[in-house]
Amino acid sequence: MRRNGRSLLYPALLTLGGVCLASIVALPLGAKARVAKGKVKSKRGMDPFTEFWMEWMTEYRGVVMVMVVLPLSFAFEQYFEVRDWFYRTFQVAPRLHDARVRHVQKQVRRWNAAGLRGKRTMCTARASWLTMSTRTATFKEDCSKIECCLRDILRVDVEKGFVRTEPLVDMRYMTRTLVPLGYQLAIQVEMESLTIGGLCMGLGMETNSHRFGLLQETILALEIVTSHGELLRVTRESNPDLFYALPWSHGTLGFLVAVELKIIPIKPYVHVRYLPCHTQEELCSQMKALSEAKNPPEFLEATVYSKETSVIQVGEFADVDSPEKRRKVNGVNHFWKPWYYLHVEEALTNKGPFDEYIPVRHYHHRFTRSIFWELRDLIPFGNHPLYRYLLGWLGAPKVSFIKLTMTPQIRREVVYKHVVQDIIIPAEEMAHSINLFHEWFEIYPLLIFPIAIFDHGPAHEGFLRNPTKKIPGKNCQMFFDLGVYGVPDKVRRKEAWDAKARIRAMEKYTRDVGGYQCLYADTFMDEKEFRLMFNHALYDKMREKYDCEGAFPSIYQKIRPEAGVLEDEGDANEKTAV
Repeated sequence: MRRNGRSLLYPALLTLGGVCLASIVALPLGAKARVAKGKVKSKRGMDPFTEFWMEWMTEYRGVVMVMVVLPLSFAFEQYFEVRDWFYRTFQVAPRLHDARVRHVQKQVRRWNAAGLRGKRTMCTARASWLTMSTRTATFKEDCSKIECCLRDILRVDVEKGFVRTEPLVDMRYMTRTLVPLGYQLAIQVEMESLTIGGLCMGLGMETNSHRFGLLQETILALEIVTSHGELLRVTRESNPDLFYALPWSHGTLGFLVAVELKIIPIKPYVHVRYLPCHTQEELCSQMKALSEAKNPPEFLEATVYSKETSVIQVGEFADVDSPEKRRKVNGVNHFWKPWYYLHVEEALTNKGPFDEYIPVRHYHHRFTRSIFWELRDLIPFGNHPLYRYLLGWLGAPKVSFIKLTMTPQIRREVVYKHVVQDIIIPAEEMAHSINLFHEWFEIYPLLIFPIAIFDHGPAHEGFLRNPTKKIPGKNCQMFFDLGVYGVPDKVRRKEAWDAKARIRAMEKYTRDVGGYQCLYADTFMDEKEFRLMFNHALYDKMREKYDCEGAFPSIYQKIRPEAGVLEDEGDANEKTAV
């Protein structure tokens, strides 16, 4: 890429245009926040101009996506490409890190000096719409916001096999940095906008989680600022209690300022084999054999297209060193290519089983362009060849800007006429859970990632309980993530569909089988049910030890849906009879 004045001018102009678009979009945000907090129950109370914009943005959602969200996303992407290149090239970040951390400490100590403990809890100043969660985090309105501008990679040590990074580094930046060096995170998560902080203090998974477990298993050290402004470096050896309590804590035990993660060597391509399954039994038996094998494949996942049909994807790192292999190279993330999940489905047609070689960075972000398969509802014509060739180069709309342009009415529809959920449950539940998801949601495709849940011993049992049915010869039990994203068929057919009853049934089933709901999604659990699903023993101990009560919100306070959505459920839902 040329780094002259002209090449830098285009991103600057695009960014300026993006700021103008953002200003237009941001006009209704104040009213939107008031609705989300329950302060405004209807459009009454909004000024006429805001009301007009809210109605327009709701009615013409597709236009907003193509004309506003896509250009904003592209401008945002170009800005950070240039910004990250500058910081990588001139090694600016390591020199600034200590000062940034001291700034966080200074703010926390100022909060303590002001006597706000027990009166006003702390949280990061990051805008709630920038997160990948479906929620609007209204709890931040009642918090003291601490600026944590920590968005750079600090060190890559290939000899010792780790990367030291700040929490706001996203997966795009990570693969841009590591892949050219011949490395990746041990768990290199798919979506480009997901941040290291969210993945470490929440959860992260990928198609090699059957080997390494969740991303938290690959953490070597965490650096946090406590509620008193103290900087702690936490490892398995130095402070095992806090180390195992931090994953899934969602920033409620301290502010994450740096983390060290395991990295692994890679090859330029991933050789992927697509294996069609025409019965549930075939899917379940093959996934069990592959995931629990003595030498399992490097990558393993399945995409379920109906109750009985699915495609298993098996991947291994590879070199492309022959003409035959070169003919099978497929850069699936090129903008003119069909969406990946539709490409995978071809294995169920006359094409049958096939294989190909995907460039490794394309493989890591294979679902980004279609946001798995959510883009089919946001931009229904997004996979049409004409759209791909004319506008595909703009990339996918960013989830953050989709949220930014989400009116209160659309937000309620996301909860009551749409599903975005992931659950992590024991592998033996695979067939039964697919049948239940068909009954509750009737949405396809479904996503399946096998995940090893490890036993850390009774003294260090974290938010996830130690497994009870370990694989012979291994210190883990095989679970799997089952993801459902989209609009239920009953809603598409304009039939009644009770969102709350279906999600609550899913949550109860997950608790009953000893599983876990992924907390980026909306939950209808009350706090008692939430504490039954997750093990709070070590977490509560660390909350008390590090004086977190009155300093940070609890996990449940951070992950529960905003009041304006759930309190209006009777009016908004009416069992979604539409």
